[in-house]
Amino acid sequence: ETGMKKIAGYIRDFVKADFNVRLYVFVALFLAVCISLNYYFQFEHKVLNPLGKTVACMLAYIAFYAFAYFSVAIPQALLTKADYLRKRDFWIKSIILLILLGVDGGFYYHKELLRNIKGIDSGEFYLLTKILNNAYRYFLYLPVLFALKFVYDRGQAGLYGLSLKRFDYKHYLFFLLAIAPVLFMLSFQADFQRSYPQMKPWITDAAFGWAEWKQTAVFEFFYLSDFVFVELFFRGALVVGMTVLMGRHAILPMVATYCFLHFGKPMAEAIGSIFGGYLLGIIALYSRNILGGYAIHMGLAALMEAMGLVQHYCFPKK
Repeated sequence: ETGMKKIAGYIRDFVKADFNVRLYVFVALFLAVCISLNYYFQFEHKVLNPLGKTVACMLAYIAFYAFAYFSVAIPQALLTKADYLRKRDFWIKSIILLILLGVDGGFYYHKELLRNIKGIDSGEFYLLTKILNNAYRYFLYLPVLFALKFVYDRGQAGLYGLSLKRFDYKHYLFFLLAIAPVLFMLSFQADFQRSYPQMKPWITDAAFGWAEWKQTAVFEFFYLSDFVFVELFFRGALVVGMTVLMGRHAILPMVATYCFLHFGKPMAEAIGSIFGGYLLGIIALYSRNILGGYAIHMGLAALMEAMGLVQHYCFPKK
């Protein structure tokens, strides 16, 4: 059985078992209203972002993501007569995970650390900022997720689906190869070149005496590995980790929270995240593996970074 057929089977089986008209209409209306209000009032840009990276911002993001998660988890349990709301561990695990996500939303301690470093020039500050903006999640997410696994999920293989078992990379590689020419054409646009690569080593004036390729290599390691935390959290902890308590009902609350994560991005991306989160959640649910989602996220990011570097070095602007 090919990988794509297997994935199609996962989706067919899940929809057949999970589809409930009242539930799906409720979730669709809830997300439609939230998306409309967010982009009409610019809620994330005008309410959350002005708080800055502070403890107040962390608390606001915790409430923001908890609203998304429980606004779906509670009605879903009532409509489907699921029993997870009566389980103490459901509340403990979900609240710990939502606190973790909210703290990440307002995390600022790495910037405080950088501001206190003496004797570095602007190029070195730029490079360290770019690296630490991604690297801090190693120290934020991994201790919490390992602790949760040790207390609640010692019987699970790997760390919430982060395992090479049952991972078939070939169809993900085919997808990335197919989309590479499209990204190459897009890379000639000015707004693409402003965004990519995310760290531009040619403006750091050889920070720390490192050549441009060395600065790029260190940054890209942390930038591309950072995408694993998106999958490890949403498809890993919120799906693979919560199915022990919720079964297949772990998917829709994760999808709502994942959509809210995208509220600071263009509306099309927030809407697309609903469908992407739903499909990746189903794959994680059945395969108990999150590397497929990481392969897509990381592969697309790597291609866009590569295209940005190609534009600078191979097609320099006069």
